[in-house]
Amino acid sequence: MAQTNIDETVAKYDRFINDVLKEDLRILHLKLQHVNAEVSDLIQQKHTLRVLLDKNVHPNGFKSQVNIGCNFFMEATVTDTSRLLMNIGLNHYLELSVEEALKYLDARIKAFELKSEELCNKAAETKAHIKLMLFNVGELENQKYKKKS
Repeated sequence: MAQTNIDETVAKYDRFINDVLKEDLRILHLKLQHVNAEVSDLIQQKHTLRVLLDKNVHPNGFKSQVNIGCNFFMEATVTDTSRLLMNIGLNHYLELSVEEALKYLDARIKAFELKSEELCNKAAETKAHIKLMLFNVGELENQKYKKKS
């Protein structure tokens, strides 16, 4: 009777570990990858902004190709780089000065880094729960074999 009780409990623990905890951990890792990709993209934007606005490299502005629709490109020269349009989300653009754009990028990077830290902490907590459950399964298995002996 006790033997089947232990077997059922071990089976429940195994299902919980595999179906719930490991799935939660997988989802957390996917979210963490997404957040880290966002941070990387924002850092790249910040670096690109600094390079484009460097007066030593581009003393008279810079040249670019602009898509005017249906993959037709037109060459454009940008001489005034004091203001720029930045996509702030949901395809809304805001005209910002260079300093404002850098502050905005820094704030976004910091927000995503905090989110990344939060996800890392949740993942560590989930891993700890998995280890605790596996330890409990091991203890139950030990009890089962002690009762057999």
